Amino acid sequence: MPQRQLRSKYRVRWFDRVLVFTAAITVVANLLPLGARLGWALDLTAHFRLQYLAATGLLLAVVTVRRQWRTAAALVVAGAVSAAPVLPYLPQLGAAAAARSPTGRLTVATVNVSYRPFSPRRLLEILGEAAPDVLLVVEFTPHAQEVLAPLDTRYAHSLKLPADGPYGIAIWSRFELTAKPFSLGRLPAIEARVHGPGGEFTLLGVHLSAPTTPRRGAQRNQQLELLAKYSASIAGPVAVAGDFNITPYSPFYTDWLAASGLTDTRRQRTLSVSWPAVLPILGIPIDHVAVSTEFDILAHRRLPNFDSDHYGIVAELALRDGSESP
Repeated sequence: MPQRQLRSKYRVRWFDRVLVFTAAITVVANLLPLGARLGWALDLTAHFRLQYLAATGLLLAVVTVRRQWRTAAALVVAGAVSAAPVLPYLPQLGAAAAARSPTGRLTVATVNVSYRPFSPRRLLEILGEAAPDVLLVVEFTPHAQEVLAPLDTRYAHSLKLPADGPYGIAIWSRFELTAKPFSLGRLPAIEARVHGPGGEFTLLGVHLSAPTTPRRGAQRNQQLELLAKYSASIAGPVAVAGDFNITPYSPFYTDWLAASGLTDTRRQRTLSVSWPAVLPILGIPIDHVAVSTEFDILAHRRLPNFDSDHYGIVAELALRDGSESP
């Protein structure tokens, strides 16, 4: 066999071996989240299922062309594992519900402004265009309180709890608001009774611990349990908004939705990410709005970047007739 053909054959074998090795790593990545309940590190792997699916799809196309059927089969099975928790959030035709009462429409926004520098001018422009009826801001520092002071002229009602570091929180509302702080473990949160156009409802604003260590991961899971009990104890319509530091693809978030009886406003509408805004290819959705069954979910959308590490999100809702708090 000529030397050129030998070199070509060697390159093909080398490529196939690298391809199989890469596919094996991808299969393992897809399967690791199955152990999310077993430990902190495995739970972290559950958040990147979209990235796993993208890599799996690309490799599946290549191994199919190379007729590596066993590898292709392994990728299909592994991809199905990642696809299962993602499918409920894929946009579906007809997912936008029709509000029973046009006067009951309202928008709720949640924005993590970052306790580090961000662009307040750009954020104020974005919020001016989006014009949410109720706005929750987390990582609300004394500096953020100063630079976001123009919001006080746009909204008649507010409660602001600034703090140095990442756990300050504030709420503004166009509608009459009765708000008070409460605690999730050691973290501050806000309970606000909002007198909206379609009736009265309760909004809980939260910012849960970032799971950067096993201890903080356990704290976040405990906060989810406390939040589920707290929200379930409230009579009438309930919405929960904020930075949860967890994606819908984690079983702990699924547990929280089941225990609280709430629905994520992303469901059947979008796979959009909210963090990190500086590297969206690795982005994951950790900022959420979730609502009780008394609400129709009309839309969920992401706001533009304002030099924070998070994108803000907006949920358009409608409180159904006859469902206001007793």
